[in-house]
Amino acid sequence: MGKQGDRKVRKQRRLEMERQRREASGNGDPGPEAFGIKLPPPATRGGPAQRPDFSDVKWDRLKAMYPDGAHGLKRAMLIAFVGDRAKQANDFMAWGLRPNPIHSDSRFARDNAAVTLQDEPSLISSTALYPTMNASEHLVAAAQVISFALTKGQIRTSAVAALCRIAMESSAKTIWLINDNDTDERLRRCYGFIKAERGWQDKFDDLEADALAVRTDPLADRQRAEFDQHRKRFGKRQSQITDLPANARKAPPGPLDLVGEAADWMDEHLPRKPDPELDKVIHPRGAKSFYSLGSGFVHGFKWLTDYVHDDSGLLAVTLDAFGNALRMTECAVSLFEAQSIGPQPDPRRTRNYPPGLAETVAAWAPRYI
Repeated sequence: MGKQGDRKVRKQRRLEMERQRREASGNGDPGPEAFGIKLPPPATRGGPAQRPDFSDVKWDRLKAMYPDGAHGLKRAMLIAFVGDRAKQANDFMAWGLRPNPIHSDSRFARDNAAVTLQDEPSLISSTALYPTMNASEHLVAAAQVISFALTKGQIRTSAVAALCRIAMESSAKTIWLINDNDTDERLRRCYGFIKAERGWQDKFDDLEADALAVRTDPLADRQRAEFDQHRKRFGKRQSQITDLPANARKAPPGPLDLVGEAADWMDEHLPRKPDPELDKVIHPRGAKSFYSLGSGFVHGFKWLTDYVHDDSGLLAVTLDAFGNALRMTECAVSLFEAQSIGPQPDPRRTRNYPPGLAETVAAWAPRYI
């Protein structure tokens, strides 16, 4: 690491010396500043190198004079931003592994107490928690995949996009479950969500039961007994929900509509901030558009190759993946945290979510008092 840091420092010094030489000579090829590229100061010894500021780059002029150079600079810029997004995504690791417990005076505690089912003391909060943890897990995995790939000169857009798409869908579930402020509506959505999962769980249980029935290995009897106990608990919960009046449940929409509804809520309450650097070279896809495109990566559909033609296109899709997954996971985690805290600050509570979310959590908490 020391040698790599020294090389970065020497490189930055060479770039600074070249900039100064061009400015002093006043002739020859124009320097980076002539195209609006703001070079960073040399890195301090042992410190990280900063990237240039691309917000004022005169891209048309640069392309006209140096088309290959403009392409290379754009590619380097996109890679730098992918690295930034991966760093932001990796910051969800601590929360995804160890989310804070629910405060006894929190909104979640009150809603959990309103659940009418027997032996389900934390149904509202636990139903919203798992998708959020799953989103964080896949977002961190996407960051780790791209971080390793870049060290090998690769991008791994397909894997990253698939992981980010999972993070989006999981976050959308949480946003749909708990964005409403009315307790009765939140209960309806929770009951409807659990009932909607039954079809998928029944398919797995049937397959698992068939597999266990023919097993004769030493572990089979114990695992059959554990499986039967699980099905009994599952059946009890489902029968309680099924016995509720139909208007006491609200089923979630299909995956694309679910993501769409969550994205609409997110756009209203946590709008995307303009990026003066990126917005000059790519137009970001919104959550619904990327989620649809991402199905090609998840399911192996060839049609998506009609929309991604080259290396720059892959980088742009990678940025779309991270941008949408980050925003939706930030929204889901912020919603969950805002409803997990008590009415007064608790010094014992660890803020293990990314630091940039604290302002959103504080702003949303009064909505759910």
